[in-house]
Amino acid sequence: MTLRRASPADTAALRALMATSNGYGRPAARAMIVAFAETWSVPAGSHEVWLAEEGGAVVGFYALIPHGDDLELDLFFTANEAQGTGVGRRLFEAMAARARALGADCVVISSNPEAAGFYRRMGAVDVGVTPPGEGIGWARPKLKLVL
Repeated sequence: MTLRRASPADTAALRALMATSNGYGRPAARAMIVAFAETWSVPAGSHEVWLAEEGGAVVGFYALIPHGDDLELDLFFTANEAQGTGVGRRLFEAMAARARALGADCVVISSNPEAAGFYRRMGAVDVGVTPPGEGIGWARPKLKLVL
């Protein structure tokens, strides 16, 4: 697996990965992520989007955004066919290393409820609940990864 910073040219591939993610099986969740993916693009500025590739194919990506003195894991996706292969774990570890390199003490995560178990296995702990909002109609587990 190789990692590189995403560029605007990667937007279509990352949109497709989001829109087809099996992490959003509930009808309301599926509709939300498909609508979000249609208009999302690799941002410029202080947001960082990193992607993982294997054999020339995108197998995952994450986005980090400034969140006070810390960082927020805004997006984290692993391609359906790469799930269970260790790609997600390696991508998460790379995200944590990048956050440390940027000087963060922790990473805040408002998780898709179906993904919260993964983040807990990676060492994140529950710190509350993010209420519905910003186009998301359900509460989400809020976790923190201390670096």
